Amino acid sequence: MEAAGVILGYSARIDPAATGRTVRAVVDVGLPPGADPAVFEARLAEREEVALAMYVTGPADYTIIVDCEGAEGLDTFIRWLKAEAGVARTESKFVLRPIPV
Repeated sequence: MEAAGVILGYSARIDPAATGRTVRAVVDVGLPPGADPAVFEARLAEREEVALAMYVTGPADYTIIVDCEGAEGLDTFIRWLKAEAGVARTESKFVLRPIPV
């Protein structure tokens, strides 16, 4: 299955709280008109807080799942998005608990 490309790789599952990242949040992001998505995506890929980033349909351009060091870490990440990553709009939601599916 590896040779056929069915299995793409292997990974470790890490508990973010064990590394001090006790807050998980979902952040919807809107870029300003004319912004270069490739530049934003490259900047986003450099951030350790980002667990998953998706280009989406709807009012947001991206939905990002982040694991942060407390509320202060989320605040720092959102401030970075607006000040340095060129984001025009954010909407954040704290994850209260995951639901196993």
